Formats: sequence, structure tokens, C-alpha cells
Amino acid sequence: MKRAKLFLVLGLLIAVILSLSSCIRIPVMLFFVQESNREPGKPIMVNVEPFNFTPTSNYVWKLEKEQEGWVNITSQNLKQKENNTAIVYLPTIPETGQVRITVRANYADGYVEQTRYISYGPKTPVLVEVFEEFGTTFSQPSAWFGSYNFSNSRLPTFVRYREGFLESAVGFDPFAQRLLFGVAPGSKSEIYDWGEVFFQAWTRLPSNTYSSGQMTTILNTEPVASDWKIRVQPTTFIEWRATGWKVSVENIDRSKDDLWLFRARRSDNLATHLVRINNYYTASSDEFEGEAVGTFVDFTFNESSIVGPTKHLWDEDYYFGIIAVERTGATSDFGEQVTIVALKGSTMVLFPDKNW
Repeated sequence: MKRAKLFLVLGLLIAVILSLSSCIRIPVMLFFVQESNREPGKPIMVNVEPFNFTPTSNYVWKLEKEQEGWVNITSQNLKQKENNTAIVYLPTIPETGQVRITVRANYADGYVEQTRYISYGPKTPVLVEVFEEFGTTFSQPSAWFGSYNFSNSRLPTFVRYREGFLESAVGFDPFAQRLLFGVAPGSKSEIYDWGEVFFQAWTRLPSNTYSSGQMTTILNTEPVASDWKIRVQPTTFIEWRATGWKVSVENIDRSKDDLWLFRARRSDNLATHLVRINNYYTASSDEFEGEAVGTFVDFTFNESSIVGPTKHLWDEDYYFGIIAVERTGATSDFGEQVTIVALKGSTMVLFPDKNW
């Protein structure tokens, strides 16, 4: 009998709590933050939506980084795209850390102010290139890339080259240009006729044996070099969008090694441009040098130098990546000087999207 009374009292108490909670509408802001690009210098989209209140003012944004306390970096690193959406350009110092985003808005009964913490840091890039000869379409790897979990420690620098595809209609198409790198594949004869994936310009996965599971397995096990870093950060802006960039590469010999930039479409990952950017070398010290083990070399460019005055290098529909190719001199068994060409590393700056 006592147990029955206890259950009755508990039931009534729960009913009262549920009734009160349905009457109390606590105003909050919901944060939606891009998962990809969470590396130093790269941009992420942050969106907030009101819940249980209607804003009566514009949103006020504040961005801080953790560096011996919290340092306000709003003016330099946060660009408001819309009233409730901002592009946050993550700091480059420290290379690993967190930022704090605070958003405030007024409503009829007062104001709502909320904070979100976002961690960032360098990850391990793995170059993943898809090659399609003329008349061939090999789209399955793009579907794999579209569902990739960007919270992983390894990230694909992903791009597709299709023979004959040339958006700008000038010069070599990216497919032909890529074959000139000096690393595999070095000719069409090395590519499976119906499409093939190359990982780190080495391991191959032809379309006739393709599976998404194999893509993930190879990505997670492919060897990568550890004596280098590539860092990317914005230098100039038009409203929310970065239009100029600085690429800093550790342990590269700009007189011998090659630094390539590809631009690709978000819709299908097809490369529209593939440009060697060694000529954009800038002799300047930068903030990376204080923490670097090796020496960083800087390359600075504006998007118009790469894609012309009417196109964007990076926006909601396009992204870009950097590929470093190392050329090392050696002596053959016959005493001849030969050049050994190898992939040094890569990185990628994806488009802004809160759902990525």
C-alpha cells in the first residue's frame, strides 16, 4: 500500500514538472558549426538560429582565441556573412587550440547571449586523386568524399581530373597538366581505362575493384611524409570572402621543388584549374616561423592571378588545394646525376557550409 502511494505521489510530481516545463519557454540559440576546415588559418561557417524567442535586433558576434587567456580577434578573423551567419577564419597561432564564439541578440523580454567553444588543430592530409580518361565518368569516389567524417585525424585532399575538361578554355586541361608532375601517374597508359583513384601518387584503386570501404582503408593506412607542413591563411577579403591567400610550406626548396594549386567545383569535385605557384614566392617572415622546426617559405597570391578577374578561387561553389612535389638530386649506379621526384604533401580549403 505504501509503495502504491509512493508511485502515485511520484506520478503526480512528474506530471506537475512536465506541465510547468511546457509553460516555461527558455530562449536559447542553436549553433550549427562546420566540421571540415577545423585547422589553423582555414575558414569555417557558423550559423545560429533562435529557439523560443524572436530577435528584435541584429546579432552581435564576438570571437576570441585562447592564448594565455582569451584574446579578442573578432575584427581580423570573423566576417559576418548574414545576420545569423558568420565565417570564422581560425587563428594560426597557436596551431592547436580553441576559439570562443559569443553571440548576443535582444528580444521582447530582454536578451539572449550564448557561447560556443570550437577546437582546432593540424590534421594529416592524404592526397586522393581520381583520374577519368576521355568519355569516362567515375563518380563513386565523390559520393564517398561527400559522406566523409571530417572529425577524423586523417583528411583527404580530394580532386577529380577528367580528360578534356577545361572550364577556362585556355591552355592544358588539369588532367594533362597533372601528368606532368613527375609522380604517378605520369602518362595515360598508367591509368585504368574506366577510371582510377591514386592515393599519395602511389597506391592505386581502379574502378573495376572499387568500394567505399577500400577507400577508407587505404586512406587510413597510406604512408605520409612527416618532415613538412603546409599552412594556408587569408590575406585580403571582399566582405565575408577571402580573396587573397598566403601558403606557407615547411622544408621546401622553391628553386627545385614544385608547388601546385588546384581549384575544383563543389558539385562534382572536378578540377577546373591546375596552376604552378612557385612564382608567387614572397620573402617575408611570418608567424609560423616562431614555432616551426624547419624553415617555412611563403607564397602569397590574389585569386585573380589564378582564375582571372571574373571568377572566384574560393566560395560556396568552389574550393582549392595545394600539392607540393619534391625534386631531389641523386647519383645513379653509373655516376650520372638523376632527379628523384616524390610527393611532399598536400592540403585543402573546402567551401563554407555549416553541414560539412
